Amino acid sequence: MTETEFETLIKTAPPNLSIVDGMTKARAVLSQHRRVAVSVSGGSDSDTILDLIETVKPDDCEIAYVFFDTGLEYAASKHQLEYLEMRYDIKIERRRAKKTVAVACREYGVPFISKDVSSYLSRLQTHKFDWRDSAEIATPEKYGACKSALDWYFDRRSASATGKAMFSIGRYNMLRDFVSANPPTFAVSDKCCYYAKKRVAYEFNREYKPDLIVTGMRRAEGGRRAGSIKTCFSQGKNSEPDNYRPIWYWTDADKAAYKDWRGLRYSDCYEVWGMKRTGCVGCPCNSAAERELEIVEQYEPQLVKAARNIFGASYEYRTAYTEFKQQNRK
Repeated sequence: MTETEFETLIKTAPPNLSIVDGMTKARAVLSQHRRVAVSVSGGSDSDTILDLIETVKPDDCEIAYVFFDTGLEYAASKHQLEYLEMRYDIKIERRRAKKTVAVACREYGVPFISKDVSSYLSRLQTHKFDWRDSAEIATPEKYGACKSALDWYFDRRSASATGKAMFSIGRYNMLRDFVSANPPTFAVSDKCCYYAKKRVAYEFNREYKPDLIVTGMRRAEGGRRAGSIKTCFSQGKNSEPDNYRPIWYWTDADKAAYKDWRGLRYSDCYEVWGMKRTGCVGCPCNSAAERELEIVEQYEPQLVKAARNIFGASYEYRTAYTEFKQQNRK
């Protein structure tokens, strides 16, 4: 797209500052890079940035689109990839997991509540932690090199440089009381995401050597991941690629306005099933996982069966945690 064509396009945009600013910023960022890697998931945020990039990209900018198949993906999401390839005349490279979610969960354990919670619980399990130990008894000398996990469990993480309390178990109401009274009887781990996505993405970037990585993350998503990022653009360090989040500042209303203007069609997960998000099917890090599985069961029952087989212990543990909070509410 030439500058003249881009200026004409902007004049037709809705009277929405976020959209106009986002497109102008995207045009400028892409103009300063030559090899761009874009993660495509088949989700609505991903569809939005793909359309945005294909609409505003300079003619001399090389774009590589890649989909990381975790082994637990909606068929509707895979069909969406085919639709996107046809609509934009692009190729989306599929990369298989180093270890699928099912294999990683079988070998290391299943996630519970969040990646951070899963990581700390896993480290404590590895050190054969006694969940009923007091803070005075549970010393690093007794349990080895897991001081940060112990500090997390006993809610004694120091304040950060900004004055805000660092992430600790205290962020989850009565979680330590629950775990102490009901120690997990299954292996907890956050390794499924590492082997299914992070490691695969690392290897792809090492091969492709992009100078810019683009993702569809939005601040409106919330969560710790979004909370740790301050702006839409992060400059790479030590020859690492820059990272760009084109719709970082967009609200749900901004995204809806862009969808209407551009005539986007999301996958059946959204358009037919009525889901609000996608990702690994039934991931326990999603508090609404089991409710969403009830929706999915109407369309992809075998996938739901697989998710329940993989994550069942985590679902049961979360249900017990919810009941524990209700019973002990003050």
